[in-house]
Amino acid sequence: MQFGHVGLSLFIASFDWRPSVILTVLITHFLPNFDVFAIKAGLAKDDFHCSITHTLLFALIVSALLMPFSPHLALFALISLVAHMLADLPSDIGQQIFWPVSKKKFTMALWKDTGYWGKATVVGSYEQPWPWILESAVVVLFLYRLTVIY
Repeated sequence: MQFGHVGLSLFIASFDWRPSVILTVLITHFLPNFDVFAIKAGLAKDDFHCSITHTLLFALIVSALLMPFSPHLALFALISLVAHMLADLPSDIGQQIFWPVSKKKFTMALWKDTGYWGKATVVGSYEQPWPWILESAVVVLFLYRLTVIY
């Protein structure tokens, strides 16, 4: 659901169109998926994806690291990271949102996860109806937001 992530990021950034906010939101929204690079480099197993980088603790740490530089950007980062976790909930992979307090995985299991890298991720996801439905809703939400602004 990568296109949905872009739409959701732009929706969040639309509340403050400054370049610093747009960049912060886009980077932090995709930051949880950087766990893929550790997997591809052989530093982590496949099940590392959607683990510690998809937790509230991770979101709070990243936001806290930005706080000394800009509380405004830290807030946008926190919102963006939490939105990423919520956007990933429909996948059947599951996320340990409350790790390390709880290792319970949360998922809505609306579609089968088809991988985390390359063509299989995109093509496989879009062979199922729910990604189309949810991503269309995100696009409509973003377009509605633009009509409200302008």
